[in-house]
Amino acid sequence: MRILFILMLLLGPITALTALAKTPSIVVTLKPVHALVAGVMSGVGTPHLLVSAGADPHSHALRPSEARALAKADGVFWIGPTLEGYLQKPLNSLAANARIITLSQAPGLRLLPARKGGIWGEHRDHDHHNDDPHIWLDPRNAQAIVRQTVAVLESMDPDNGDAYKRNGDQVIAGLKDLEWDIHRQLANVRGLPYMVLHDAFQYFEARFGSNVIGAIAINPDRKPGARRISAIRQQLALGHVRCLFREAQFPAKLVDTLTEGLSVRVDSLDPIGLNITSGPGAYHKLLRQLAGTIENCLSYSIGP
Repeated sequence: MRILFILMLLLGPITALTALAKTPSIVVTLKPVHALVAGVMSGVGTPHLLVSAGADPHSHALRPSEARALAKADGVFWIGPTLEGYLQKPLNSLAANARIITLSQAPGLRLLPARKGGIWGEHRDHDHHNDDPHIWLDPRNAQAIVRQTVAVLESMDPDNGDAYKRNGDQVIAGLKDLEWDIHRQLANVRGLPYMVLHDAFQYFEARFGSNVIGAIAINPDRKPGARRISAIRQQLALGHVRCLFREAQFPAKLVDTLTEGLSVRVDSLDPIGLNITSGPGAYHKLLRQLAGTIENCLSYSIGP
């Protein structure tokens, strides 16, 4: 019996290490999505966040450390080539060794066609050849991402399937609560008009009924021309726009050009959580940050 007891003590850590080794190595490209995947994997493993803070997913160049992380991955979760074109070639080389999960194709997503820049009228001008890739900013799309994550991880790691399912249910319940909280938070400013520099927030606006009336640019890498800047300034000068929201990717000089001599209020929106610590709570913090910034800017403009 004593020998058996000693063997159990010796084999226990080995068994635990073996179970740990079976946990798939998962890489996620974007911080908000990483938060959702991390929630599903809670207590089982920790996914690796590929794109570090401050990187722009539209134009990021893969670093050697990121390439090594991809090479070691059993599974890679990305939005898709419309957003992360820089990953197409690296992921093609992983096809035989890793499972690639393109979340823009996840079942149950609500996809919206990309909009064109400028001032939008009653009938908004869409690019029906391309979908808007910023899918994660709708919490119901986030639920679809979580369900897809659970299904993928269950198939890759069936021994931990029950844990993934329990975690997924908890994450989805939290997303439902988050959605209702934001609906209540934005109730008093829902109809007030604003504009954005980068049209990255369509899914958030559609879900919560925000009244955005135009965008300066669709892609941060494609700066607007003089004609569009002039048209936007004319719209801002009319005084109907309560706020103009910029992003860190746009130079301050563009904002100054658009608002020089005008009284429009300017604030910043962040679609990817640049200043938010990564982890399971990052998604909730990101959406609450968006809602809080919109509410504060629009509320400030409301007269007595």
